Amino acid sequence: METYTDAMAPRFKKLLEEREAELREILRADSGANRPQDDTPAGEVLDFKDFASEQSHVVVDDAKLTRAIQELDQVIAARRRLDQHLFGDCLDCGEAIDLRRLAALPSTPLCSTCQAGHEKHAPPPVRV
Repeated sequence: METYTDAMAPRFKKLLEEREAELREILRADSGANRPQDDTPAGEVLDFKDFASEQSHVVVDDAKLTRAIQELDQVIAARRRLDQHLFGDCLDCGEAIDLRRLAALPSTPLCSTCQAGHEKHAPPPVRV
């Protein structure tokens, strides 16, 4: 298994900075822009399908924003670990995280084994 070395820090720093900028832009762009507005003309009634569709879009948008906020927190924490020379080690078991995993998910705080353990004991995700 290949693992992270400090010589790789510039590459991962750039990846994390780019992802942080993307996530901040997602959050900035939303800032209420996708919230439904009551632009129904006076006297016109929305039918149930229109209302349900609008509400499902709101729920999906909220889920996307929640995920973006969570990922942004992970990216910031990963950048901190990188600066402290703690990047690349699992926060649970302390073992090195496989380089392929880090390349795919630079902000991941856990090795594959520990991540699987967390997912096994986590409640099932809410389906929209």
